[in-house]
Amino acid sequence: MNIEKLYQNHQHELIDFSARIVSNREVAEDITQESFIIFFREKKQQHIENPRGFLYQVAKNLAFDHLKHNKVINNYMQTQQLSSDYGGLSPSVEQLIADGQYVEMIKQVIDELPPRCRETFLLNKFHEMNYAEIAKFTGISESGVEKHMMKGLRHCRKKIPEFLPKKSRVRPYQASAV
Repeated sequence: MNIEKLYQNHQHELIDFSARIVSNREVAEDITQESFIIFFREKKQQHIENPRGFLYQVAKNLAFDHLKHNKVINNYMQTQQLSSDYGGLSPSVEQLIADGQYVEMIKQVIDELPPRCRETFLLNKFHEMNYAEIAKFTGISESGVEKHMMKGLRHCRKKIPEFLPKKSRVRPYQASAV
């Protein structure tokens, strides 16, 4: 298929699709452009049977990457705002490194989830969509969304303590001293 014809046929629908995820038309246009660049690069290396599906998958992945990146930036900005609220104290270099390692650890744990589970988890936790919205967006039932969320949360609860220093781990059912 001619790349120019493919672009003309699917550009606007990909922009609309991406814009629904990232809530920003300009970013969606950039994501669409990048999707076609990736498609063109991959088309040289392999046969792509379903170009439209490939483009949608790439656009979705890029949109979720954008959301993850924005979430990290927003968290950092909130940290900066809190530090300025408390007399201009800024986090130490050690704290910034630890925060960066924590973010990478969270990203690694989420990336271990199966694709549909990861998509559901990210839509809920990073894009703040409720189960009904996720069900409508992904085309799976609300009970399916709930099952994916339970699986994702269970996985995160299991994996995240592995990354924490032994001193800071809390044992399940440990009585509090309150």
